[in-house]
Amino acid sequence: MAKDNRIHPTTKEIAHDLVERAKNELKEQEEKRLKKQARGFTDFIREQGVVGLAVGLAIGTASTVFVKSIVDGIITPVIGWLLPGGTDLGSMYLCLDKGPAGECINRLSYGAVLSSFISFIAVAAVIYFVVKGLKLDKLDKKKEA
Repeated sequence: MAKDNRIHPTTKEIAHDLVERAKNELKEQEEKRLKKQARGFTDFIREQGVVGLAVGLAIGTASTVFVKSIVDGIITPVIGWLLPGGTDLGSMYLCLDKGPAGECINRLSYGAVLSSFISFIAVAAVIYFVVKGLKLDKLDKKKEA
């Protein structure tokens, strides 16, 4: 038989070409999907005020440390001094169970809870007044079209 010298590609070459085209098409689709997701993420950041949330979190964290030091260093000692017994508010407790030598084995530390509550209220007030004072609440409102 005579050798076939066709110019036409073989089945193997056609299959290889189809596989390569499919790979390239999938790669392009994946790149488009990733670009669309990245665009969607940046739109989310801009539209939903995530930057404002991050700034608020930073302000809240910084003010929490500051207010907690004021509450722990000034307010709770003064409250404890005004209460009968004259001890620090954070160290006040109610003894629930006494041991054989009369020492308190199980205690309810209500002073620490009250001190934490005062810190929480003070931090909330500081954040409220910072947001209202700097008119940051106006930045969060969406413009009406």
